[in-house]
Amino acid sequence: MTQNASDFVSIGIDAAVVADHQIAIRGPDIREDFRAAPTLAGLARITERLAPFAGSLVVAEPTGGSWIPLSHAVAAAGCGFGFVHTRDSARLRQAMAGRNKTDIIDAEMLARCETVLDVHATPLVPAAVISLRRVLHRRHRLTIDAHRNECRLWALGSWAFPDLWRACGGHRVAQPVLARWPDLAGLARARVASIAEIVGAHNRDSDPTRRAERIRVAAGGWNEFWEGRLDLDTLAWEVAELIADIETIDASHTTATDTALGLWHAGWPDDLLTTVPGVGPICASATRAWWGDASQLPSAKAAAAFVGLNPSNWESGLSAAPSRKITKEGPAALRLAYYQSANVARRHDPGLAAHYRKLMVERRHNHISANTAIARKLACRTWSVLHTGDAYQTRDLDGNPIDTATATRIAAELAVPDDVRRRSRTTRRGRLST
Repeated sequence: MTQNASDFVSIGIDAAVVADHQIAIRGPDIREDFRAAPTLAGLARITERLAPFAGSLVVAEPTGGSWIPLSHAVAAAGCGFGFVHTRDSARLRQAMAGRNKTDIIDAEMLARCETVLDVHATPLVPAAVISLRRVLHRRHRLTIDAHRNECRLWALGSWAFPDLWRACGGHRVAQPVLARWPDLAGLARARVASIAEIVGAHNRDSDPTRRAERIRVAAGGWNEFWEGRLDLDTLAWEVAELIADIETIDASHTTATDTALGLWHAGWPDDLLTTVPGVGPICASATRAWWGDASQLPSAKAAAAFVGLNPSNWESGLSAAPSRKITKEGPAALRLAYYQSANVARRHDPGLAAHYRKLMVERRHNHISANTAIARKLACRTWSVLHTGDAYQTRDLDGNPIDTATATRIAAELAVPDDVRRRSRTTRRGRLST
């Protein structure tokens, strides 16, 4: 094989976790297929077999963490390494092979992705970035799990003791109250002062004693209602189990957060990203974990597309629907970080506050879609900070530089009226919407 021939060679690897990697090499008069175990010997074999094709691009799917050792084996052979999204490769495989699926088909399909999907080589991910990314991925899963358990508790409370849940005003008070008294009879007998102490610690209520009385009365009423109709001991057990699950996940979540922030501070002390209003440590660390210095992203639009915050387009003939739902094709942990940060940014940046108000008031969007649009703008701003290397300067609506206090005051003046917010509100509770 001559070096010149490698310019026309495309290589695909169907990465495996427990089975063998399937490798397909395609080019003029070249059709090679071989397997290699995901072991040290297998990786060495991949390097040896790909060495004659140095300069070619190897395409793979980011299957689990198998791409990490694969990328180093490919780099040792002198080849580039590029990724294709799993959903894109699945659509291409269906177009090529219909309902058929084998490792050989997958590998050959990935080899063709270089030209069909315009895949480009990506640099090797530094060890510190991989560590931060894995920790944040773990933290994201814990966030989702805790939210699901909160929703289960909410669903239980909505039918088993709705008056009690409403008296608590949501899960922030209901969780600690029910953790102390999971059985309705015990809560109905509890001292009002004890309940008020918990209410005051988890709520800004001006009169926690009054709320505590409502909670105790509601617990007594539902305890009386279910007597002889529902096994109250089993209900108390289910409540206690759900709250125990939430507390266990929250403890792991705190550990993951501390670990992620420690890695972020060590790798990027005094990170410029935090100068962007709304971008706190979690959003900044998630950005560094998946973007690094963002040198691989050529534009702000590409940065938003990487996160999956760009709207999908649909055109056919004379019909066009440019403002569709976002693609959601980026890392879910990074997308959630920007969504949550956008909810803060719009309260402290006049430009974002004005855009949010326009979407809510004039275009009659709901909060989720409007806040997603703010998240997209926020991603573009963080890319600009990384691209220029300059701290972000907050400005008023006329483009004049202003300080943080002034920016917050102007943003507050642009807040969406309560009647508009009630009109467009969609039900969303729990930590994912904060």
